Amino acid sequence: MALISKQKYDPAQVQKLADLVRLYRDREQPFDYEIAVDNLKVVRRTSDPEMFFLFENFVSADTKDIEITFYNGNSNVNEKRIFTFIDDVQDKGLSGVEVDARVKEQVDRQKKEWEYELILKENKDLKEEVADLEKDIEKLEKENEELINNHSPLKGFLGEVGSSFVESFIRRNPKIIKGIPGGEALAGLIETDNKQREQEEESETQVSFKPKTDQATISEDDQAAITFVHQLKHQFTKDEFDKVLIILQTLADDKSKIALILNHVNIKQS
Repeated sequence: MALISKQKYDPAQVQKLADLVRLYRDREQPFDYEIAVDNLKVVRRTSDPEMFFLFENFVSADTKDIEITFYNGNSNVNEKRIFTFIDDVQDKGLSGVEVDARVKEQVDRQKKEWEYELILKENKDLKEEVADLEKDIEKLEKENEELINNHSPLKGFLGEVGSSFVESFIRRNPKIIKGIPGGEALAGLIETDNKQREQEEESETQVSFKPKTDQATISEDDQAAITFVHQLKHQFTKDEFDKVLIILQTLADDKSKIALILNHVNIKQS
């Protein structure tokens, strides 16, 4: 048996019913409804909230009532909401045209308010997403800056200890490596770093010199690297050693040239 509720037409109440249909649809618990204007079913039984306001296209100056029926599950058990315009016309003495205009105005206003609230919610969600992305970008930029500041351009060559000797030479002669493939970028990086170091040294009133490596905590591998570099330096004059470093850097940049050099100088590999 159907439950019937009858009242004067109220756009706010109609909007609440439309919101109710949408809410349960969003929660995946849809229920069927249908809408009739003066007993004409203009919205046939459905659970789609987007079809709710189709009834307004059938409201006219002569409309007497709007009947909204809600069904319980798949059964025919239902609950009706009847909204009438008759009392509004009699009490206020409005003409049919005025009634039609007021109904349309109120329906449009309710729809616009609902759409505006939806836009505000979406805008808020987007702002929160943008804020989270900005935080992630800022964090990545800081991490990248730390890596650039802490990473020597030659750290990957001869290890950290051996690279300090190479870097010392390159810092004094950055223009030499510009002719090496990929050397222009490295030279530019070193020149920029040299300028920054000079500025830092000028701004300091006192400069303390401390050894970079604590001999008490140096590893066996690092000690072996230092010994190797020292032995290598003793085998050459300063000018020869500088050239050897350029050759080593070239081979580090393009390892395919190792075999070419071995064949060129006729060195037998064990």
